[in-house]
Amino acid sequence: MTANSKRSTFTALTMVLATLVGCGLSSDSEPTALFVPRDVFPSEVAETNESPLLPNATLHPVYFLRDDALVEMQRPLPPPVFLDAPLNNLLEGPTETEAENGFVSAIPAGTEVVDVALMRNNTISIHLNQTFFEIEGAQRIRASAQLVFTASALINDTQGVVFFLEGEPVQLPDGEGSIEEVPEGRLPAPLTINDYSALAPVTFKE
Repeated sequence: MTANSKRSTFTALTMVLATLVGCGLSSDSEPTALFVPRDVFPSEVAETNESPLLPNATLHPVYFLRDDALVEMQRPLPPPVFLDAPLNNLLEGPTETEAENGFVSAIPAGTEVVDVALMRNNTISIHLNQTFFEIEGAQRIRASAQLVFTASALINDTQGVVFFLEGEPVQLPDGEGSIEEVPEGRLPAPLTINDYSALAPVTFKE
């Protein structure tokens, strides 16, 4: 190999190395680790147990229990929000994080809202399936309070809540465990938040 050839080869190698360095690539045979920003992937694939706040979502109170007292929790719900949306959210129970912080629901798993409607005089009717009525005693009182408080937040100046099972009105106990005796063919008096004042609802702040 001549001196000129050696110089040409050395120059070529120098240019290749300079190009590699300029491109940020290593000249060895090991793979190069590249930094990927966190926000490259959509947020929905992030590993989290909490639901993200959706665009245009509005906050609606639902009520769970902690230390045998009602606690108001705010739930972001996407529009349009109908009467059944907060109630169905309530039936889903506390989130994993809320459960770890001691929040529970007295409403039995499998309870469904068959129908919910606004009656005259701003009374709310809630039709539930049979599962809800299988609970008794203190659990039924607390579960009823959860539903009454959550439903009462749906409508301004609501006059209370009347419950139904298979199309027939059912009177649930108030906070003292009292159940109104209703003559056949008449609706029971609506249950209001005042009927469960002893459960002392409070607002939870994280």
